[in-house]
Amino acid sequence: MKIRTLSPATIIASLALLFSLSGTAVAGALITGANVKNNSLTGVDVKDGSLGTKDVKDGSLLAKDFKAGSLPAGPQGPAGPVGPQGPTGPQGLAGTNGVSGLEIVNVPSGALNSDTEKSVTATCPAGKKVVGGGGYAIGLLGFPDDIGLVASYPVNNGTGWRVVAREINAYAGGWLARAYAVCANVA
Repeated sequence: MKIRTLSPATIIASLALLFSLSGTAVAGALITGANVKNNSLTGVDVKDGSLGTKDVKDGSLLAKDFKAGSLPAGPQGPAGPVGPQGPTGPQGLAGTNGVSGLEIVNVPSGALNSDTEKSVTATCPAGKKVVGGGGYAIGLLGFPDDIGLVASYPVNNGTGWRVVAREINAYAGGWLARAYAVCANVA
């Protein structure tokens, strides 16, 4: 059997075929960053979406490097100037009527005497409702420690306020109870 020797043309043609079939894989393995001239690559040379956070030096990008509205939430640098005021919005719905015609009605329990218990009701004028109230007991010489309020509450479906006072210890002087009703027109 006779062995043929390959001619130089066959060897070159075979190598050319091998390199053309391997394509960019051989170029990628043979070309590194050291082989690329600085500042020679442009945005056209970089595949879209191929660069990530680790590929960009921190602090090297400016706000002008981003499209409007493309920055993610989070620290983004100083705020820009305040924009112009927008147009006035539509008027809101009318609220419900509140409280009006506030009036305080106060009524004493009667004459100063030494009864052991007294009650009195302050009634709001027609059409008004009680929104609060209270009362006290008083003697000839001021507010005696021997008399106290035992009840203070709204009555008559919210049209008045009732106060009940009682002697805690026997009180020789005359005294009376007074009720206050805070009345108003309520919607």
